[in-house]
Amino acid sequence: MQDRRHVAWLYSQLPELVRDGVIPQESVDRLHRRFGEIEQSGRSRAVVLFGILGAALIGGGVILLLAHNWDDLSRATRTALSFAPMLVGQGLCGWTLARRPDSVAWREGAGTFLTLAVGSSIALVAQTYHLGGSFEDFLLSWALLALPVAYLMRATLPALLYLIAIAAWAGMTYPSAWLGIRTAFTRGLSYWGLLALALPWWFLQIREGRYRSQVALFGWSLALTMPVGYFLTLEERAIGGFWPVWHSAFWTALFLAGKKWWGDAASSGHRPLQIVGALGALGLALALTFEDVWRIRESAQGINTGLFIAIAWLLASLALWGDSLRRGALSSASLLGALPLIAGAAYGLAPASPWAAVALMNLYVFGLGVGVLSAGVRSHALGTMNAGMMILSALIFCRFFDSDIGFVARGVGFILIGVGFLAANLVMLRKRGEAK
Repeated sequence: MQDRRHVAWLYSQLPELVRDGVIPQESVDRLHRRFGEIEQSGRSRAVVLFGILGAALIGGGVILLLAHNWDDLSRATRTALSFAPMLVGQGLCGWTLARRPDSVAWREGAGTFLTLAVGSSIALVAQTYHLGGSFEDFLLSWALLALPVAYLMRATLPALLYLIAIAAWAGMTYPSAWLGIRTAFTRGLSYWGLLALALPWWFLQIREGRYRSQVALFGWSLALTMPVGYFLTLEERAIGGFWPVWHSAFWTALFLAGKKWWGDAASSGHRPLQIVGALGALGLALALTFEDVWRIRESAQGINTGLFIAIAWLLASLALWGDSLRRGALSSASLLGALPLIAGAAYGLAPASPWAAVALMNLYVFGLGVGVLSAGVRSHALGTMNAGMMILSALIFCRFFDSDIGFVARGVGFILIGVGFLAANLVMLRKRGEAK
């Protein structure tokens, strides 16, 4: 992890170095892209976190106090109390924008309180007047009303709650469509249309600094919730047996996008798309090494929006993969990005011989592990080298459950991988010691 004090010192020296002609402005821009903006100090982050926690506790306490004597209050009193927290939250946000617009702690705290107040007001008014409706309706209404708070206050938590809420709404309402219109077109676009409303907030944060904590938090929430919407969309049976290609395209597009725009991040915490995409792609590739997967071939049933979304992800994956190849030689990232093509080739082989498809996928995962291992050895990166060993170990572990391979062969394979793991680490540690 980068030392913020050293980076701050480096940034303070850059203007003088540019002025004296020691380094060009282009190098300064590259340094800023490499290290990102200076993160807040631990003390500042603690203030922000305590501000958010305090706002959440106050909001929860207000709701509990109202609930204590709720049944004894008149309808008019209930209505007034239902709107009171939201009005207080709006006043607090207005005061923050007017008097503390540059304070992250105040913006996050006020935005969190108003977001919780909006949810409580909707629930209390609906309960008071018996408006009916389902929990899914409440969740969607709350999310849509809370999203403007994220934009207005430049607050992170309301944006994260929005991502979680629309993913949960998509999961609970499927296969019914948005606004009750049961058509395939609406089912396919509902989640993605809602997601599109939040992405500009993320882009605005990226413009201020690609490696800021707000960008990373949103990225993690996006990477963990977006698969829900994607796989719900593909639940439509238009994808048929071609699902290995569609699913691999999603994971590789996620990985390659993270690698392209956040590959130089100083820590793994700032690479959410890359990490989640890599784990998803590797998990899928390992699953495709089993024969039973290729013996199930469902035919597509019509054409709907889910298929068009899958095609869009495939095109995005191929475009990012081509860009990865143009920017360098055949790297480990390019090998992982080739998964949709390998899965497509295996799909073509499966009707004639499922074993051929299995053999191709096993060779691919083996080659991927060797490629990542070699990249780690060349760059003296112990983490990358161990990642390659883990891929190979996972492949051997999958074959451990393959009854068509004898016990002796499986045992010898495990032993060889274990010895290779230990030997590679010892060699790498020795090289590091000699370098010092």
